[in-house]
Amino acid sequence: MTIAYLNSEYPSLSHTFIEREVRFLRRRGASIRTFSVRRANRLGQLGAMHESAAGETIVVRESHAVVLRDFLLGAVRNPVGLCRALVASQRLSPPGLGSRLRHAAYVVQGVRLSRQLAKEGIRHVHVHMANNSAAIAMMACEYDGRLSYSLSIHGSAEFFHVDSWTLRQKAESAEFVRCISEFCRAQVMAWTDPDVWDRFHVVHCGIDPAAYPSRPINRTGPLRLLTVGRLHPIKGYDVLLDACGRLKRDGVAFELEMVGEGPMRARLEARIGDLHLGDRVHLAGAVDQDRIGAYYDRADVMVISSFMEGVPVVLMEAMAKELGVVATRVGGVPELVEEGISGFLVDAGSGSSLATAIRKYADDVRLCRMHGANGRRRVLGDYHIEQTAEGMESLFARYLKRGARQDHSIQDRAVIASKRTEKHEGADTRA
Repeated sequence: MTIAYLNSEYPSLSHTFIEREVRFLRRRGASIRTFSVRRANRLGQLGAMHESAAGETIVVRESHAVVLRDFLLGAVRNPVGLCRALVASQRLSPPGLGSRLRHAAYVVQGVRLSRQLAKEGIRHVHVHMANNSAAIAMMACEYDGRLSYSLSIHGSAEFFHVDSWTLRQKAESAEFVRCISEFCRAQVMAWTDPDVWDRFHVVHCGIDPAAYPSRPINRTGPLRLLTVGRLHPIKGYDVLLDACGRLKRDGVAFELEMVGEGPMRARLEARIGDLHLGDRVHLAGAVDQDRIGAYYDRADVMVISSFMEGVPVVLMEAMAKELGVVATRVGGVPELVEEGISGFLVDAGSGSSLATAIRKYADDVRLCRMHGANGRRRVLGDYHIEQTAEGMESLFARYLKRGARQDHSIQDRAVIASKRTEKHEGADTRA
C-alpha cells in the first residue's frame, strides 16, 4: 500500500520533522508519496534533503488552470461525489460567507487531490496539522468514498483555533489521530466525543541521533546560548531579550545566537539596540539542516522562551548534542525535559526566571555538562526517529487493513458526531 503524506506546504524549514519522518518510513520499506497544497518557498527548500523532497512532491495548487481542469473533469466523472463533498464542506464550515466560500474552494482542491491520488493508486492520505490541508483531504474523501485519511496533530496552532480550524470534526472523522505528546492527546480529547478517544494515539516526533553526535566540550570564555525558531511572537523572544538585559546588568558573561527568520526581526533588532545587547546577541537568520549542527557545536545551552510549544524538535536536537536546557514549562516540553536532570523548566513570560536559570549554568559548567549527558540519554531512549517510524508504521498497519472501517464514509461519521454534539449541547442547556 502506498500512503500519501499531505501538508499545506512541504517541505518547510519549520517542519523538518515531517521530511525526516517520511525518509525513515521509506527506509523501513513504506511506500510514501508526498503532496503539498502549495509549492514550498525558498526557505523550505534550503538544504540537500529539503531540495530533494521539494523535487518529488506533487503540488495540489500547481496552477489555476490545472486545478480547474481536474475539477471539471472530476465533476463530469463523479457528480454524485461532487454534490456529497459540497454538502459536507458547508457542514464543516464555520458561519460566515468568507468561510463558506473558502470551504467550497477546498472541494475544488479536494477533487484535484483525489484525481492525483487515483493516478498514483493511493487510497489513504495522512495529514500533518489540522489546517486547510486536512479540510482538503476530507473533501477528497467525500468526493471519492474509497479514500480515507488520518491526522497528525502537534499543537499549538490547532488549540488556538479550535472552532475556525474545525478541530473536532477533523479529529472525529479521521481513521486515527496521531498526537505528538500526552499533552497534545489530552487537548484533542477535551474537544471531542469520548466515543472516539480510542482512535487517538501518542507517537513522538524523533531525531536521528547519528546526525547529532555528542560534541567535545572545551568551554572557555562566555556562556554560549542558542535559540532556534521562527521570529514570531509565540516564541517569547521579547522575554528572552529581557532576560539577557538582566544578565548583562548582573555582570554575567554570555553570548546568544538566535537562529530563525520571521515577522519579528525588525522589532527584535530594535529591542537589541534599546537594551545595548549588540555585543551579546546575534540574529543569525534562517539556517538549514545541513548547517544547524555547527550552531549546536558552538553552544553550551539551548533556551526555549516560548509561550506555547508542542514538543520542539530543535530541543531534541540540542539535547542529543548534549547542550544544557532552559525551557518554559509549556505544552509537551515537560514530557521531554526532566527538571533538574536534563535541564531547567521555568515559568513562561518571566524574564527573571529565564535569567535565574541561565545564571545557574554560568556559575557551574559541570552542571551544564551533566544535564547535557542526561539529555542525550533521554532523547536516545524515547525520541529516536526509528521509534517514530515504527509507531507510524504500526498505526497504518492497524487501521488500513483491507476493508477496515471502509463501510462508513466521512459524512456518515460526521452526522454521527453532529448528533452527539447536539445531545451534549442539550445537556449543557438543561444544566
